[in-house]
Amino acid sequence: MSQSLIFITGATGFIGAHVASQALSAGYRLRISIRKEAQIDALRTLYSKYADQLDFVVIPDLSSPDAFASALQDVTYVFHLASPLPGGGGSDFEKDYLQPAVKGTTTLLDAAQNFPTIKRVIVTSSAIALIPMGALFSTEPIVSKEGINRSLAVDPKMSFPEEPMANAGLKYQASKILAHRATLDWAAAHNPSFNVISLHPSFVFGRSLTDPRSISSNDYLWQSLTSPQPIIPLAPVDVRDVAEAHVKALSADVGPTGEVAEFLLNASEREGWSWDAVAQFAKEKFPSVEVLLEGPYGVTPQFETARAETLLGMKWRDMQDTVGSYLEQIVELKGKA
Repeated sequence: MSQSLIFITGATGFIGAHVASQALSAGYRLRISIRKEAQIDALRTLYSKYADQLDFVVIPDLSSPDAFASALQDVTYVFHLASPLPGGGGSDFEKDYLQPAVKGTTTLLDAAQNFPTIKRVIVTSSAIALIPMGALFSTEPIVSKEGINRSLAVDPKMSFPEEPMANAGLKYQASKILAHRATLDWAAAHNPSFNVISLHPSFVFGRSLTDPRSISSNDYLWQSLTSPQPIIPLAPVDVRDVAEAHVKALSADVGPTGEVAEFLLNASEREGWSWDAVAQFAKEKFPSVEVLLEGPYGVTPQFETARAETLLGMKWRDMQDTVGSYLEQIVELKGKA
């Protein structure tokens, strides 16, 4: 059981809560960054059996130059998950999407250089940082793989469509592409003594450890199930698998320092995923859910996940496990309403 100290941002979010839970279960100590002191009590309750492994630090603005001045003392590993979400509030691309995503990451990387105890910084990016702009809304086949970010064209001054979902989705994707590029540029410029690891999950589904009504990619699954056609291409990964990848990235052989190790995280048809299978499973196992999904389903993106499977030892949960864990929680909530 490791007693190394991990500094984590974004632990109050859907993915971050699972990452924190699995890291604590593996024996790591956590220093959790929160924006407001009022968030501490809920986290202490959520992780009550790990009370002696918890520490908290209040950082209102992660992009502030001195945000991490003392937060990284004695830290061995860093998990950086905090990032703006599509539809999470604010519509200005530069102010609400791009700057928080880029500055939050580069400021943390700058600070990490001042602490020789740090061995690895794991940044949670997204699979859409490795997909051409707008490709998810295209009828053309999509292939995502590591190493292509610099080839993706993004104009920070581009105009965005007025339709709300496309507007937020494209702003989010552009910010993810440019934030990951900033990570690559930072590593190339600074040649850090620690490993920089970038994880790229697709659409993350599963049971929430915090408030299931808060914004998360589960919303896309629910809206797809309750609409005649899915609102997104099928690109799933279980939130527990994403959390497991974070913990495994702490010790896996990921290559030399000074380079950014990228890992795509995504389940596929091998794990029983198709929109038709999702709809049939939901109808059979959760009859109280009004499933309207009937297709057509469009193109299924392809993700090259061999690196995560080989170097991190990842195996992906199947469709029934992921969808079932999410819908069980939704049915429970509706029963309490």
